[in-house]
Amino acid sequence: MKNYLKMGLTLMLFAIAVAVLLSVVYTITKGPIEDAELNVKLQSIKTVLSNPEDEELMIDENQIPESEGELKERVWKSTEEAFLYESSEYKGYVSSPAYKFSLKDGKPAYVVTGAAVGYGGYVTVMCSFVGELSNLEMMRIQVLDYSQETPGLGAKIAEKEAKERFFEIPKKALEDGLQVDKDAGVAAAKTDEQVEQYKEEGVIYISDIMTGATITPRGVANAVNTMFDYLKKELGGE
Repeated sequence: MKNYLKMGLTLMLFAIAVAVLLSVVYTITKGPIEDAELNVKLQSIKTVLSNPEDEELMIDENQIPESEGELKERVWKSTEEAFLYESSEYKGYVSSPAYKFSLKDGKPAYVVTGAAVGYGGYVTVMCSFVGELSNLEMMRIQVLDYSQETPGLGAKIAEKEAKERFFEIPKKALEDGLQVDKDAGVAAAKTDEQVEQYKEEGVIYISDIMTGATITPRGVANAVNTMFDYLKKELGGE
């Protein structure tokens, strides 16, 4: 009996020591992790608010938030819940909060983060949408999380060449709903002009640079579709 009590006491003390150690580690790492996540968000916002062609900021430099407090000042829509909007059609959601900025030419710019189902889980992207509802365009995307996508296949979605296929999407294409080329069943694009023409029609031609990976770019397209549906609703659309 004494041996059992001794063993039980030893295990209890060990469990307490482990719990204390984990608590200390969490306290030490919590701040740096939060700072790193904030820096990623701030840099991503700056990226999607830069011109895709020359990387020049489309808003005044003083509008770029550099702290958590400055970021909160740019909140446009938020909720205490995790999601602002969910789409059963596109199997996606819009994260809270969404932000609003003003371009140098006076147009409103909305920065929204959304996700939809990819190959191994959700693919999360941040997008900038520019203009009023009547002429709303998606300017640029930044892929935030693709950690569960296959290296060398779906993970290519974070590469510059792949992301650029989703840049500067016109309103008509957004209204029609984005599709990747394999889902749309279009013929192979042989020139850059054909790639751009497909984009005008709501088709993201990407199979030439992401061979064998359709599910991941489809997830990005559906995330964009979900975010556009949300903006359309919030800006007074049906």
